Amino acid sequence: MTPTSHPGVPRTGALIEREVIDFLRANPAFLDQHPQLLSQLSIPHASGDAVSLLDRQVAILREENSRLKRQFEDLIRHARHNEQLTHKIQSLVLTLMNAVGPQAIFVSLERSLRADFAADRVFSLIFADTAAVDGGNLAQFVGATAAARTPFAQILSARTSSCGALEPAQRKVLFGADEFHGSAVVMTLHGKGWDGVVVTANNDAAHYQAGMGTEFLNYLRESLALVIDPWVQRTRPA
Repeated sequence: MTPTSHPGVPRTGALIEREVIDFLRANPAFLDQHPQLLSQLSIPHASGDAVSLLDRQVAILREENSRLKRQFEDLIRHARHNEQLTHKIQSLVLTLMNAVGPQAIFVSLERSLRADFAADRVFSLIFADTAAVDGGNLAQFVGATAAARTPFAQILSARTSSCGALEPAQRKVLFGADEFHGSAVVMTLHGKGWDGVVVTANNDAAHYQAGMGTEFLNYLRESLALVIDPWVQRTRPA
């Protein structure tokens, strides 16, 4: 290919530059075929020094390699975090399964959420009555028609969990007149004819964020519903 000619048009620097650009675009392997040019070409650097094109390419490759290395290290940290989280949840589920009675279940749950999941406060609200003999001591069973259920009705209907800031009505149910500007995880529970929520609250507003994954929470809430279910009085159709 030869440079494009423009009859009658003076060959200015801009025109020659355009021809060179067009030529290199049409012949991307040109510099591979003439590697000696790489050491002779230079481009301005941010520092003001001139570097050869080959050096610049090497620098770009090093920057890309560093970026990929950081990305890989982030993946490793994420995998290790998930492994630790899985171990903690499995340990908690085993503890809940071995708990004797509903009181022991809720005590074990709160202790683990505080120790292993950075909870400053834990709230368990079961919207049903209890079938346990000592049910009078179980404040977690608030009844099927409790007004406290209303602020959580939407998330209960979605049958999912959420992370982030609590809604004002939810804060009022949980904290009353106390100020709370932190973050929380809301796990919904669904059993045979009953439902409920377990709220793990942290005083740091950024600790539990809306973008956090909830796949581990889903496993925990399903397991928790199973161990609570035998202690629920059947006040609604199963």
